[in-house]
Amino acid sequence: MSPETCESVRRFCSAALVDRMRAWSRLPLPPASQLLPWAGLNPRVTPSSVAALLSQLRRISQHHAAERESHQSVPSHIHPDLEVPSSISGSPYLEAYNLMEENADVIFDPEDMLSERQYDGDVTRGLEDLSHPRPASQLPGPRSWPIVGCLPYMLRHKAFDPQRVYLFWDAVRQEFGPIFRKDMPGHPHLVFITQPEDVEALMRSTMYNPLRPGMASLKKIRSRGGADGKTHLHDHIFQGRAGILAEQEDEWWRVRRVVQRPLTNPNVVARYLPHMDQVASQFVQRIRDMRDETGRVPETFNTELYKWALESLGTMALDRRLGLLDRDLPATSQPLRLIHLAKQLLTALHETENVKLWQYFPTESIRKLQEAHQVFTDVALEAIRDTERLLASRPKRSHDSTLSCPFHHPAPEGRGGQEEERRAREGGGGDQEEEIPSLLESLLESPELSREDVLTFILDMIATGIDTSSHAVGNLLYLLARHPAVQRRVQEEIDRVVGNPACLTPTHLSSLPYLKATFRESLRMMPVNVGIVRRLSRDTVLGGYLIPRGWQVVAPTMLMNHEESLFPRANEFLPERFIRGSSCSPSHNFAFLPFSYGPRMCIGRKIAYQEIFCLVVRILSELNVEYHESEEVHLINRLSYGPSRPLTFTFTDRR
Repeated sequence: MSPETCESVRRFCSAALVDRMRAWSRLPLPPASQLLPWAGLNPRVTPSSVAALLSQLRRISQHHAAERESHQSVPSHIHPDLEVPSSISGSPYLEAYNLMEENADVIFDPEDMLSERQYDGDVTRGLEDLSHPRPASQLPGPRSWPIVGCLPYMLRHKAFDPQRVYLFWDAVRQEFGPIFRKDMPGHPHLVFITQPEDVEALMRSTMYNPLRPGMASLKKIRSRGGADGKTHLHDHIFQGRAGILAEQEDEWWRVRRVVQRPLTNPNVVARYLPHMDQVASQFVQRIRDMRDETGRVPETFNTELYKWALESLGTMALDRRLGLLDRDLPATSQPLRLIHLAKQLLTALHETENVKLWQYFPTESIRKLQEAHQVFTDVALEAIRDTERLLASRPKRSHDSTLSCPFHHPAPEGRGGQEEERRAREGGGGDQEEEIPSLLESLLESPELSREDVLTFILDMIATGIDTSSHAVGNLLYLLARHPAVQRRVQEEIDRVVGNPACLTPTHLSSLPYLKATFRESLRMMPVNVGIVRRLSRDTVLGGYLIPRGWQVVAPTMLMNHEESLFPRANEFLPERFIRGSSCSPSHNFAFLPFSYGPRMCIGRKIAYQEIFCLVVRILSELNVEYHESEEVHLINRLSYGPSRPLTFTFTDRR
C-alpha cells in the first residue's frame, strides 16, 4: 500500500486498525480465527468479513506496485483536458473513501461508539497551536442582538434569499472567513466551518457520541397526545419510541446498531434488485406515455419522480408494490392519496423543523404533519402485520452469519452476470432469495428490537428516502442533459457492460465506474444533503478557536463542494475527478462526504445506489435526455436541497 493511501485510510479509520491493515496487506493473510481479536472489531462481524477487507487493501497495494513498475499510460476513460501525472499512483482519497463507505460496519466499533474517548491527533488547522486556542468569544461573524440574534443582519443582507440560504452563507464566509459564528433566535450557538481540516476535527471529536439536531416535531407527534395534546388513535402504538431520526445517544444507538446490519448487507439489498428493476422499467414506460409529440414531459415530472421513489423504496421498506405507477389511476385512489400525503409530510416536516412555533401552540404545519404521518403509520402497520403472519406460519429461523457479514463476494469472473441474470429471470434470485430474509422479517425477528422500533424505523426510511432519492435522480438527469458528451459516455459504458438484459444484476451495477463517478460528481455539483451538523459533546478546537461543549457546528455542503482550492475547476461538471489518476480529484479526505461520515453515516446509502443506478441505467439504455428551457435549474432549500423549477425534460428514443 502506498504511503499516500495509508495516510488517507488512516484519516478515516483508527490508527491502530490501519497499522494492522498496512502490515497484513504486505503478507499472506493469517488464519481467519486470528483476525477477530485485533483492533476491537465488531464481534458480530465474521472472520471472513475482516479477511475480505484486508484482501481489498492487498489488491490496492499490488495494483500500486504494478503501476509503479509498468508506468502505465493514462487510462482511456480520463478526460483529455485533465492533467494527469506521468506516473499514476491513483487517488488515495478515492481508495480510502471507497473502503470507508463499503466497510463502515467493520471500521467503526459499535461497542465503544458512545464512550468518551479523547482523540490524540492534531485537530487544528495547519500549524496552529492546539494548546493555545482563541476563545469562542473571538469568533468572527455578523453582529448579534439580544433575543433576535443576527436576524436583522440576515434579513437586510443583499445576498439573503430564504429559498437559497447557501448564497447568504457564502457571502458571510467571504466577509468573515472560513469559520464564523451565526446566532439565531431559538437555536443554540451556531458555528459554520468550511475547511475540510475542521470537518475532520469535528468528526473525530464527535465520533463516539455523534449528536445532531433531532427531528423534534417527529418526536412530538409520536408522543402521547401528539401535536395538540388530545387523544389519538395511534397514541398507544409508539410507546415513547421516537426513532433514529429523533433520538440521541444510547436510545439512538440501541436501534441504529441493529437496523444497520441488514441495510448495509449487500446480499439483503440485492434481494430487492429484481423488484426495483421492475419499478425502473415501468417508470421508463411511464415516461413514454406522458411525453408529448416532441418528447417533452409535463411540468408534473417532479411529482412522477416522487412516485418512482416511493414505489421503489416500498418494495424494500414495506415488502410490497403500492401501485403508484399504474396507468389511469382515479384521482381518489389510494396510491394517489399516498403520494399527496407524502408531499404533505415532507413539506410539513421542513416547516416544523425550521419554524418551531408548534412548541408553544399547535400550528397548521404540525397538524398536517400528524395527519400524513398517521396514514403512513397505517400503511406500515399493515405491512408489519402481514409479515408477522408469514413468520408465524413457518418454523422460526435462527440468526446466522448471513446478516452479520457486510461484504459481498462476487461470482467468478465471466460467469457472475449471466448466472445472476438467470436466477433473477427464474424468480428474483432463486434459492438465495429464499435463504435471505426480507428486511421486515429480519427486523421483526431481531430480539433486540421491539415492534415499535420496527415501525418507527420503517416510517423514518420513508420520510427520508423519498425526498433524497427523487432529487438525486432529477439532479443527475438535469446535469446529463446539460452535458451531452458526458451522457454519451455513460450510455457507451451501459451499452458495453450491461446491454439490454431482461433483469439487472448486482454485477451489472457494480461494473459501471464512469456512471458511479458521474453520480458522485452530480452530488458534488448539486448536493441533496444541506450539510453535516453536530452538537459538541466536549470542548473542541476548530480553526484555532476553542468551541464549547453544547454548541452546534454546521459544515454546509454547497460552500465546500464548489471551493476551487478543494476541487480544481470546481464550477465544471467533470465526472473524471472521481476516477483514478485525475488531478482534479478532491484535495482532502473530508472535502466531499455525500453520505456523511462515521456512525451516523447515511444508513440507506446502498439502497440509494441500487435504486438510482437501476433507474438511470434503464432510462439511458433506451432514451436520450435533453433540457431545452431557457431558465436554469438551481437548488432551493427544503428538508433537503431540491430543484427550483419543474424538470421539463425532453426524452427521445435512442434506437
